[in-house]
Amino acid sequence: MVHFLKDYPTYFDWLMQQCRTLKVPSVNAVQGKNSYKLSLTIAGEMEKTGGMPFSQFMHHALYEPGLGYYSAGSNKLGEGGDFVTAPELSPLFAQTLATSFIKIFEQSTANVLELGAGTGIFAVELLKELEAQDSLPERYYILEVSADLKQRQRQAIEQNIPHLANRVEWLDRLPKEFSGAIFANEVADALPIDLVRKQKNNLQKAQVKQDDSGFRLSWQDTGSMLETNPYVKQWPHGYSTEHHLQTEFWLAGLVECLTNGAIILNDYGYSADEYYAPQRTQGTLQCYYRQHKHHDPLLLPGLQDITASVNFSQIAYAAHKLGAEIVGYCEQALFLMSSGIERQAAKLAEKLGSDTMAQVKISQQLKKLMMPDEMGENCKVLIAAKNCPVQLQGFALSNKLHRL
Repeated sequence: MVHFLKDYPTYFDWLMQQCRTLKVPSVNAVQGKNSYKLSLTIAGEMEKTGGMPFSQFMHHALYEPGLGYYSAGSNKLGEGGDFVTAPELSPLFAQTLATSFIKIFEQSTANVLELGAGTGIFAVELLKELEAQDSLPERYYILEVSADLKQRQRQAIEQNIPHLANRVEWLDRLPKEFSGAIFANEVADALPIDLVRKQKNNLQKAQVKQDDSGFRLSWQDTGSMLETNPYVKQWPHGYSTEHHLQTEFWLAGLVECLTNGAIILNDYGYSADEYYAPQRTQGTLQCYYRQHKHHDPLLLPGLQDITASVNFSQIAYAAHKLGAEIVGYCEQALFLMSSGIERQAAKLAEKLGSDTMAQVKISQQLKKLMMPDEMGENCKVLIAAKNCPVQLQGFALSNKLHRL
Protein backbone atom coordinates (compact mmCIF):
# COMPACT_ATOMS: atom_id res chain seq x y z
CA MET A 1 0.00 0.00 0.00
CA VAL A 2 1.34 3.43 -0.94
CA HIS A 3 2.17 5.73 1.98
CA PHE A 4 -0.64 8.30 1.65
CA LEU A 5 -3.17 5.45 1.98
CA LYS A 6 -1.36 3.69 4.85
CA ASP A 7 -4.14 4.52 7.31
CA TYR A 8 -6.90 7.08 7.74
CA PRO A 9 -4.91 9.59 9.89
CA THR A 10 -2.15 9.66 7.27
CA TYR A 11 -4.71 10.15 4.51
CA PHE A 12 -6.50 12.93 6.44
CA ASP A 13 -3.20 14.76 6.87
CA TRP A 14 -2.68 14.40 3.12
CA LEU A 15 -6.08 16.00 2.46
CA MET A 16 -5.44 18.81 4.92
CA GLN A 17 -2.15 19.61 3.21
CA GLN A 18 -3.99 19.90 -0.11
CA CYS A 19 -6.49 22.31 1.48
CA ARG A 20 -3.64 24.45 2.77
CA THR A 21 -1.98 24.44 -0.64
CA LEU A 22 -5.21 25.50 -2.35
CA LYS A 23 -6.03 27.97 0.48
CA VAL A 24 -9.55 26.57 0.85
CA PRO A 25 -11.62 25.57 3.92
CA SER A 26 -10.55 22.32 5.55
CA VAL A 27 -12.43 19.08 5.01
CA ASN A 28 -14.37 17.61 7.92
CA ALA A 29 -14.16 14.08 9.32
CA VAL A 30 -17.13 12.75 7.32
CA GLN A 31 -15.72 14.13 4.08
CA GLY A 32 -12.30 12.74 4.93
CA LYS A 33 -13.59 9.22 5.59
CA ASN A 34 -15.64 9.16 2.36
CA SER A 35 -12.65 10.38 0.38
CA TYR A 36 -10.43 7.75 2.02
CA LYS A 37 -12.84 4.94 1.07
CA LEU A 38 -13.04 6.24 -2.48
CA SER A 39 -9.25 6.48 -2.81
CA LEU A 40 -8.88 2.93 -1.50
CA THR A 41 -11.34 1.76 -4.17
CA ILE A 42 -9.42 3.58 -6.91
CA ALA A 43 -6.06 2.35 -5.60
CA GLY A 44 -7.34 -1.22 -5.48
CA GLU A 45 -8.17 -1.11 -9.18
CA MET A 46 -4.82 0.47 -9.98
CA GLU A 47 -2.95 -2.30 -8.22
CA LYS A 48 -4.47 -4.78 -10.67
CA THR A 49 -3.60 -2.85 -13.83
CA GLY A 50 -0.83 -0.43 -12.82
CA GLY A 51 -3.00 2.58 -13.58
CA MET A 52 -6.21 3.70 -15.27
CA PRO A 53 -7.29 6.13 -18.00
CA PHE A 54 -8.14 9.58 -16.66
CA SER A 55 -11.76 9.13 -17.78
CA GLN A 56 -12.04 6.11 -15.47
CA PHE A 57 -10.54 8.06 -12.55
CA MET A 58 -12.95 10.94 -13.22
CA HIS A 59 -15.90 8.53 -13.29
CA HIS A 60 -14.92 7.14 -9.88
CA ALA A 61 -14.28 10.60 -8.46
CA LEU A 62 -17.68 11.91 -9.53
CA TYR A 63 -20.02 8.92 -9.67
CA GLU A 64 -18.71 6.05 -7.49
CA PRO A 65 -21.90 4.88 -5.67
CA GLY A 66 -22.13 6.46 -2.22
CA LEU A 67 -18.63 7.97 -2.43
CA GLY A 68 -18.25 10.02 -5.62
CA TYR A 69 -18.80 13.76 -5.69
CA TYR A 70 -22.28 13.53 -7.23
CA SER A 71 -23.22 10.30 -5.46
CA ALA A 72 -22.34 11.18 -1.85
CA GLY A 73 -24.30 13.57 0.36
CA SER A 74 -22.74 17.04 0.39
CA ASN A 75 -23.87 20.59 -0.22
CA LYS A 76 -22.71 21.06 -3.82
CA LEU A 77 -25.01 23.77 -5.16
CA GLY A 78 -25.76 27.32 -4.14
CA GLU A 79 -23.94 29.94 -2.10
CA GLY A 80 -22.85 27.43 0.55
CA GLY A 81 -21.74 24.83 -1.98
CA ASP A 82 -19.02 24.54 -4.58
CA PHE A 83 -20.70 26.33 -7.48
CA VAL A 84 -23.91 28.12 -8.49
CA THR A 85 -25.93 27.26 -11.62
CA ALA A 86 -28.42 29.43 -13.48
CA PRO A 87 -31.57 27.85 -11.96
CA GLU A 88 -30.24 28.39 -8.42
CA LEU A 89 -29.21 31.93 -9.31
CA SER A 90 -32.63 33.22 -10.33
CA PRO A 91 -36.22 32.04 -10.98
CA LEU A 92 -36.07 34.16 -14.15
CA PHE A 93 -34.06 31.42 -15.87
CA ALA A 94 -36.79 28.76 -15.65
CA GLN A 95 -39.60 31.29 -16.14
CA THR A 96 -38.03 32.48 -19.39
CA LEU A 97 -37.35 28.97 -20.74
CA ALA A 98 -41.01 28.04 -20.20
CA THR A 99 -41.83 29.56 -23.62
CA SER A 100 -39.58 27.02 -25.35
CA PHE A 101 -41.10 24.08 -23.47
CA ILE A 102 -44.60 25.16 -24.48
CA LYS A 103 -43.58 25.31 -28.15
CA ILE A 104 -42.07 21.83 -27.95
CA PHE A 105 -45.22 20.48 -26.26
CA GLU A 106 -47.25 21.75 -29.24
CA GLN A 107 -45.28 19.47 -31.59
CA SER A 108 -44.91 16.43 -29.29
CA THR A 109 -46.37 15.37 -25.93
CA ALA A 110 -46.52 17.60 -22.85
CA ASN A 111 -43.80 15.77 -20.89
CA VAL A 112 -40.49 16.94 -19.40
CA LEU A 113 -37.41 14.85 -18.67
CA GLU A 114 -34.82 16.77 -16.67
CA LEU A 115 -31.34 15.28 -16.35
CA GLY A 116 -29.44 16.07 -13.15
CA ALA A 117 -32.03 18.34 -11.54
CA GLY A 118 -29.74 19.79 -8.86
CA THR A 119 -31.70 21.19 -5.93
CA GLY A 120 -34.99 20.85 -7.82
CA ILE A 121 -35.46 24.60 -8.11
CA PHE A 122 -35.65 24.56 -11.93
CA ALA A 123 -38.47 22.00 -11.80
CA VAL A 124 -40.29 24.10 -9.18
CA GLU A 125 -40.04 27.38 -11.10
CA LEU A 126 -40.75 25.83 -14.49
CA LEU A 127 -43.86 24.01 -13.25
CA LYS A 128 -45.11 27.20 -11.56
CA GLU A 129 -44.67 29.19 -14.77
CA LEU A 130 -46.23 26.49 -16.96
CA GLU A 131 -49.18 26.34 -14.59
CA ALA A 132 -49.56 30.13 -14.82
CA GLN A 133 -49.64 29.81 -18.62
CA ASP A 134 -52.12 26.89 -18.48
CA SER A 135 -49.54 24.57 -20.06
CA LEU A 136 -48.69 22.03 -17.36
CA PRO A 137 -46.97 18.85 -18.57
CA GLU A 138 -48.64 15.50 -18.07
CA ARG A 139 -45.50 14.16 -16.38
CA TYR A 140 -42.26 15.71 -15.16
CA TYR A 141 -39.53 13.06 -15.01
CA ILE A 142 -36.21 13.57 -13.24
CA LEU A 143 -33.18 11.36 -13.87
CA GLU A 144 -30.79 11.86 -10.94
CA VAL A 145 -27.76 9.80 -9.85
CA SER A 146 -27.40 11.37 -6.38
CA ALA A 147 -29.62 10.03 -3.57
CA ASP A 148 -28.89 13.20 -1.59
CA LEU A 149 -30.02 15.47 -4.42
CA LYS A 150 -33.12 13.33 -5.03
CA GLN A 151 -34.13 14.00 -1.45
CA ARG A 152 -33.51 17.73 -1.81
CA GLN A 153 -35.55 17.76 -5.03
CA ARG A 154 -38.47 16.00 -3.35
CA GLN A 155 -38.38 18.46 -0.47
CA ALA A 156 -38.28 21.46 -2.82
CA ILE A 157 -41.29 20.20 -4.77
CA GLU A 158 -43.32 19.20 -1.72
CA GLN A 159 -42.63 22.52 0.03
CA ASN A 160 -43.19 24.83 -2.95
CA ILE A 161 -45.70 23.11 -5.23
CA PRO A 162 -47.30 20.27 -3.21
CA HIS A 163 -50.41 20.30 -5.46
CA LEU A 164 -48.19 19.38 -8.43
CA ALA A 165 -46.05 16.74 -6.71
CA ASN A 166 -48.07 13.88 -8.20
CA ARG A 167 -46.90 14.91 -11.67
CA VAL A 168 -43.22 14.43 -10.77
CA GLU A 169 -41.51 11.03 -11.06
CA TRP A 170 -37.88 10.02 -10.50
CA LEU A 171 -36.15 7.60 -12.85
CA ASP A 172 -33.04 5.47 -12.44
CA ARG A 173 -32.35 5.21 -16.17
CA LEU A 174 -33.48 6.71 -19.44
CA PRO A 175 -36.94 5.56 -20.57
CA LYS A 176 -37.10 3.33 -23.63
CA GLU A 177 -39.37 5.84 -25.33
CA PHE A 178 -40.01 9.48 -24.54
CA SER A 179 -42.04 12.22 -26.21
CA GLY A 180 -41.64 15.82 -25.06
CA ALA A 181 -38.79 18.07 -23.92
CA ILE A 182 -35.50 16.75 -22.50
CA PHE A 183 -33.58 19.35 -20.50
CA ALA A 184 -29.98 19.24 -19.26
CA ASN A 185 -28.38 22.22 -17.53
CA GLU A 186 -24.66 21.85 -16.80
CA VAL A 187 -24.75 18.06 -17.17
CA ALA A 188 -22.59 17.44 -20.24
CA ASP A 189 -19.64 19.34 -18.73
CA ALA A 190 -19.45 16.78 -15.92
CA LEU A 191 -19.26 13.69 -18.15
CA PRO A 192 -15.93 11.81 -17.89
CA ILE A 193 -13.34 12.88 -20.46
CA ASP A 194 -9.87 11.76 -21.45
CA LEU A 195 -6.89 14.11 -21.32
CA VAL A 196 -4.64 14.23 -24.37
CA ARG A 197 -1.60 16.25 -25.32
CA LYS A 198 0.65 16.71 -28.33
CA GLN A 199 4.36 15.96 -27.96
CA LYS A 200 6.19 16.84 -31.15
CA ASN A 201 4.28 14.77 -33.73
CA ASN A 202 2.82 12.28 -31.28
CA LEU A 203 -0.45 12.30 -29.35
CA GLN A 204 -0.38 11.11 -25.77
CA LYS A 205 -3.20 10.04 -23.47
CA ALA A 206 -3.16 10.54 -19.70
CA GLN A 207 -3.12 7.61 -17.31
CA VAL A 208 -3.57 8.05 -13.55
CA LYS A 209 -1.09 6.21 -11.36
CA GLN A 210 -0.16 6.37 -7.68
CA ASP A 211 2.96 6.71 -5.58
CA ASP A 212 3.67 7.53 -1.94
CA SER A 213 2.77 11.20 -2.40
CA GLY A 214 -0.64 10.62 -4.02
CA PHE A 215 -2.21 10.18 -7.45
CA ARG A 216 -0.30 11.47 -10.49
CA LEU A 217 -0.66 11.70 -14.26
CA SER A 218 1.45 9.56 -16.58
CA TRP A 219 1.41 10.13 -20.34
CA GLN A 220 1.46 7.32 -22.90
CA ASP A 221 1.74 7.53 -26.68
CA THR A 222 -1.45 6.62 -28.51
CA GLY A 223 -1.80 5.73 -32.15
CA SER A 224 -5.18 6.40 -33.67
CA MET A 225 -6.83 8.70 -31.14
CA LEU A 226 -7.92 11.98 -32.70
CA GLU A 227 -6.23 11.20 -36.01
CA THR A 228 -9.39 12.37 -37.73
CA ASN A 229 -9.45 15.62 -35.75
CA PRO A 230 -8.57 18.33 -38.31
CA TYR A 231 -7.27 20.65 -35.59
CA VAL A 232 -4.40 18.43 -34.42
CA LYS A 233 -1.93 19.70 -37.03
CA GLN A 234 -2.20 23.31 -35.83
CA TRP A 235 -1.59 22.46 -32.17
CA PRO A 236 1.85 23.49 -30.86
CA HIS A 237 4.16 21.13 -28.99
CA GLY A 238 2.85 20.55 -25.45
CA TYR A 239 -0.75 21.42 -26.34
CA SER A 240 -3.22 19.78 -23.90
CA THR A 241 -6.95 19.31 -24.36
CA GLU A 242 -9.82 16.91 -23.73
CA HIS A 243 -11.33 14.02 -25.69
CA HIS A 244 -15.13 13.72 -25.20
CA LEU A 245 -15.95 10.17 -26.25
CA GLN A 246 -18.37 9.65 -23.33
CA THR A 247 -20.39 12.68 -24.46
CA GLU A 248 -21.27 10.97 -27.75
CA PHE A 249 -22.45 7.82 -25.94
CA TRP A 250 -24.56 9.96 -23.60
CA LEU A 251 -26.10 11.90 -26.47
CA ALA A 252 -26.82 8.71 -28.41
CA GLY A 253 -28.88 7.47 -25.46
CA LEU A 254 -30.93 10.67 -25.41
CA VAL A 255 -31.62 10.71 -29.15
CA GLU A 256 -32.43 6.99 -29.20
CA CYS A 257 -35.08 7.24 -26.47
CA LEU A 258 -36.65 10.39 -27.96
CA THR A 259 -39.51 9.37 -30.26
CA ASN A 260 -40.50 12.97 -30.94
CA GLY A 261 -39.63 16.20 -29.17
CA ALA A 262 -36.50 18.20 -28.48
CA ILE A 263 -33.35 18.18 -26.35
CA ILE A 264 -32.42 21.48 -24.68
CA LEU A 265 -28.77 21.66 -23.61
CA ASN A 266 -27.48 24.63 -21.60
CA ASP A 267 -23.83 24.44 -20.64
CA TYR A 268 -20.39 26.01 -20.61
CA GLY A 269 -18.68 25.36 -23.91
CA TYR A 270 -17.50 26.39 -27.35
CA SER A 271 -17.70 25.53 -31.02
CA ALA A 272 -14.81 23.36 -32.23
CA ASP A 273 -12.95 26.33 -33.74
CA GLU A 274 -12.89 28.02 -30.33
CA TYR A 275 -12.40 24.83 -28.33
CA TYR A 276 -9.30 23.73 -30.25
CA ALA A 277 -7.85 27.19 -30.87
CA PRO A 278 -4.01 27.02 -30.89
CA GLN A 279 -3.79 29.54 -28.05
CA ARG A 280 -5.97 27.36 -25.74
CA THR A 281 -2.88 25.36 -24.81
CA GLN A 282 -4.08 23.94 -21.47
CA GLY A 283 -7.57 22.82 -22.45
CA THR A 284 -10.67 23.66 -20.42
CA LEU A 285 -10.51 21.31 -17.42
CA GLN A 286 -11.49 23.00 -14.14
CA CYS A 287 -12.19 21.89 -10.57
CA TYR A 288 -14.40 23.52 -7.94
CA TYR A 289 -14.32 23.18 -4.17
CA ARG A 290 -16.20 25.59 -1.90
CA GLN A 291 -16.43 28.31 -4.60
CA HIS A 292 -12.67 27.99 -5.25
CA LYS A 293 -11.55 27.17 -8.79
CA HIS A 294 -8.31 25.37 -9.63
CA HIS A 295 -6.94 22.98 -12.28
CA ASP A 296 -5.74 19.82 -10.49
CA PRO A 297 -8.34 17.02 -10.80
CA LEU A 298 -6.31 14.55 -8.72
CA LEU A 299 -6.69 16.50 -5.47
CA LEU A 300 -9.50 16.00 -2.93
CA PRO A 301 -10.90 12.77 -4.46
CA GLY A 302 -14.69 12.71 -4.28
CA LEU A 303 -14.86 16.15 -2.65
CA GLN A 304 -14.51 18.48 -5.65
CA ASP A 305 -16.35 18.93 -8.90
CA ILE A 306 -14.39 18.18 -12.08
CA THR A 307 -15.63 19.71 -15.33
CA ALA A 308 -14.54 20.33 -18.91
CA SER A 309 -16.26 22.69 -21.32
CA VAL A 310 -18.54 21.16 -23.93
CA ASN A 311 -17.53 20.84 -27.58
CA PHE A 312 -20.87 21.86 -29.09
CA SER A 313 -19.69 21.12 -32.63
CA GLN A 314 -19.09 17.52 -31.61
CA ILE A 315 -22.55 17.32 -30.03
CA ALA A 316 -24.23 18.85 -33.09
CA TYR A 317 -22.43 16.50 -35.48
CA ALA A 318 -23.22 13.42 -33.37
CA ALA A 319 -26.89 14.41 -33.01
CA HIS A 320 -27.20 14.94 -36.76
CA LYS A 321 -25.67 11.50 -37.48
CA LEU A 322 -28.23 9.98 -35.10
CA GLY A 323 -31.16 11.48 -36.99
CA ALA A 324 -31.82 14.65 -34.98
CA GLU A 325 -32.12 18.15 -36.43
CA ILE A 326 -30.15 20.99 -34.82
CA VAL A 327 -32.76 23.72 -34.28
CA GLY A 328 -30.36 26.36 -33.03
CA TYR A 329 -27.24 27.36 -31.14
CA CYS A 330 -26.28 30.64 -29.48
CA GLU A 331 -25.06 32.27 -26.28
CA GLN A 332 -27.25 32.03 -23.17
CA ALA A 333 -27.70 35.83 -23.02
CA LEU A 334 -29.04 36.04 -26.56
CA PHE A 335 -31.35 33.07 -26.06
CA LEU A 336 -32.80 34.48 -22.83
CA MET A 337 -33.17 37.95 -24.33
CA SER A 338 -35.00 36.57 -27.37
CA SER A 339 -37.21 34.47 -25.10
CA GLY A 340 -38.35 37.52 -23.12
CA ILE A 341 -36.31 37.57 -19.94
CA GLU A 342 -36.64 41.35 -19.68
CA ARG A 343 -40.42 41.01 -19.77
CA GLN A 344 -40.24 38.33 -17.07
CA ALA A 345 -38.00 40.58 -14.95
CA ALA A 346 -40.45 43.47 -15.29
CA LYS A 347 -43.32 41.21 -14.16
CA LEU A 348 -41.31 40.05 -11.15
CA ALA A 349 -40.32 43.62 -10.27
CA GLU A 350 -43.95 44.74 -10.44
CA LYS A 351 -44.97 41.87 -8.19
CA LEU A 352 -42.35 42.87 -5.60
CA GLY A 353 -43.46 46.51 -5.66
CA SER A 354 -41.31 49.13 -3.94
CA ASP A 355 -38.96 46.70 -2.18
CA THR A 356 -35.65 48.36 -3.08
CA MET A 357 -33.45 45.46 -1.99
CA ALA A 358 -35.53 43.02 -4.01
CA GLN A 359 -35.22 45.25 -7.08
CA VAL A 360 -31.45 45.37 -6.64
CA LYS A 361 -31.39 41.58 -6.34
CA ILE A 362 -33.26 41.21 -9.64
CA SER A 363 -30.70 43.46 -11.34
CA GLN A 364 -27.84 41.42 -9.92
CA GLN A 365 -29.45 38.19 -11.12
CA LEU A 366 -29.88 39.57 -14.62
CA LYS A 367 -26.24 40.63 -14.67
CA LYS A 368 -25.04 37.14 -13.71
CA LEU A 369 -27.25 35.48 -16.32
CA MET A 370 -26.62 37.95 -19.14
CA MET A 371 -23.25 39.72 -18.88
CA PRO A 372 -20.48 38.49 -21.21
CA ASP A 373 -17.96 38.00 -18.39
CA GLU A 374 -20.51 36.02 -16.34
CA MET A 375 -22.77 33.28 -17.77
CA GLY A 376 -24.04 35.36 -20.69
CA GLU A 377 -21.40 34.35 -23.26
CA ASN A 378 -19.66 31.50 -21.45
CA CYS A 379 -22.84 29.38 -21.42
CA LYS A 380 -24.40 28.29 -24.70
CA VAL A 381 -27.80 26.88 -25.61
CA LEU A 382 -28.10 24.10 -28.19
CA ILE A 383 -31.43 22.54 -29.09
CA ALA A 384 -31.81 19.38 -31.16
CA ALA A 385 -35.21 18.08 -32.30
CA LYS A 386 -36.41 14.71 -33.54
CA ASN A 387 -39.68 14.35 -35.47
CA CYS A 388 -40.58 17.77 -34.08
CA PRO A 389 -40.65 20.71 -36.54
CA VAL A 390 -40.39 23.39 -33.90
CA GLN A 391 -39.37 27.03 -34.29
CA LEU A 392 -38.25 28.71 -31.07
CA GLN A 393 -38.38 32.36 -30.12
CA GLY A 394 -35.06 31.96 -28.31
CA PHE A 395 -33.15 32.02 -31.61
CA ALA A 396 -34.96 35.07 -33.04
CA LEU A 397 -32.09 37.49 -32.33
CA SER A 398 -29.27 35.13 -33.21
CA ASN A 399 -28.86 31.58 -34.45
CA LYS A 400 -25.20 30.66 -34.84
CA LEU A 401 -25.54 27.24 -36.45
CA HIS A 402 -22.89 28.32 -38.94
CA ARG A 403 -20.36 28.44 -36.10
CA LEU A 404 -20.75 24.72 -35.47
